[in-house]
Amino acid sequence: MQVVVLVIVFLAVSGLLIGVYTLMNRRELAMRSAARSRLEPEAAAAAATLIMREEEAASAVPFLNRLLAGRGLTDDLVNRLHRAGSSMNPATFILITAVLGGLGVLLGSRVGLIGRLVGFIVGVMLPLSWLARKTRKRQQAFEHQLPDAIDMLVSALKSGYSFHAATNFLGQELGDPLGPEFQRMYDEQRLGIEARQALLNLQDRIGSLDIRMFVTALLIQRETGGNLSEVLTNTGQVMRERVAVRGALDTLTAEAKLSARLLALLPVGVFFALSFISPEFTGAFTASRAGQLMLLGAAVSVATGYSIMMKIANIEF
Repeated sequence: MQVVVLVIVFLAVSGLLIGVYTLMNRRELAMRSAARSRLEPEAAAAAATLIMREEEAASAVPFLNRLLAGRGLTDDLVNRLHRAGSSMNPATFILITAVLGGLGVLLGSRVGLIGRLVGFIVGVMLPLSWLARKTRKRQQAFEHQLPDAIDMLVSALKSGYSFHAATNFLGQELGDPLGPEFQRMYDEQRLGIEARQALLNLQDRIGSLDIRMFVTALLIQRETGGNLSEVLTNTGQVMRERVAVRGALDTLTAEAKLSARLLALLPVGVFFALSFISPEFTGAFTASRAGQLMLLGAAVSVATGYSIMMKIANIEF
């Protein structure tokens, strides 16, 4: 228990120091964040690549930046944070995950070693679940906004705009989250990146199936030729049909998903309610090794059942 408390205190002091540093340098950090929001550091041409990579940092704290920068886990986390539309840097996310894991260990200490293990896993999974949910909601916003954006793009091309100028038009006229992405693609091309690479960067930043269809249609048209307006019009129609079908599926599977959540939360709620009402009853149960093993088996069973029910209700197409 003393080790756990010391770890919590260490993480809290580290978070306080990082917060003070961020507060003192908030203007410089805001300028760097604004530069990163307009420029993509991963695929820029010569001079632009150097400038943007200097702006990209895993943490505002030099020690953490040297520790995390250039690692595969950090790069993957940066991509996931970008796809979620979060301005959080990897070091902050890792620190939050560690703090929640420590709190889970502290809260689960009443149940013994198994309780600490379960508490740590739950604490670590909370920020990961938040990140996945935020990414999924942002991708859904992209998919709802993209068909109208394609119609605007077709109208701009028919009006005499070049594709490069049309992306600037979309970036100025569209709102979040799709407008800034088109504006970033325009800025990349303005810095000298070829259109193919800028489109691939857009696909990587968003990561949804619909944007992959859009980028693939554009790349094929650039290679084979043809009527770009007609290609984009057909692509937008397919996306609208996909959105309609997805909405119908979400309506049909909503009951199954709600049942899975209720069935997963019910035993957890009952256990904590009994712990509050009759602590001696649950205390005697959790004090024995057999009781702890039974709790671990129950937790694994609940998690497995919830995963299976959500997998069945989640229909991908």
